[in-house]
Amino acid sequence: MDKTKFVALVIAVLLLLVLPYGASGEVTTPYIEIEYPRDGQTVGERTELVVVAEGYDLRNPFVSIEGEHGIAVGFPLEGCIYSAPGVTDLEGTDLTTIPQPPGPMKMYCKTEINLGSFQGERIRLSVSVLENNEILMDSVGLFVSGQCV
Repeated sequence: MDKTKFVALVIAVLLLLVLPYGASGEVTTPYIEIEYPRDGQTVGERTELVVVAEGYDLRNPFVSIEGEHGIAVGFPLEGCIYSAPGVTDLEGTDLTTIPQPPGPMKMYCKTEINLGSFQGERIRLSVSVLENNEILMDSVGLFVSGQCV
């Protein structure tokens, strides 16, 4: 094989590896977002938490809550469904055991959280998820009412 054919073959192979990432012209910017509750909202002691994220190799979603009186708690975010290119409905699945095709994945979490220990306080509710070697994070400020809202 002459040098020109070899170079053409190498370029063709590289294009095949790169095209799945940019063929559509869209690049995914990794993010996490608390969709509910909204920043500044008053919530009851029990409230629904809805979180969405998109990125590459999403794992270990986590919730942390800080109250104005110095109390803070943290726990894993449960009730998450993951979807990857060609793979859907992976709730509770260890994604390290499933071969992941190239491309972004999405995470959708919906769970009820108990804020009873923060009654009458302003709190900072934060969610995070590992994405590759980075931490994506979003936060909202809330007021926890003693009554159902």
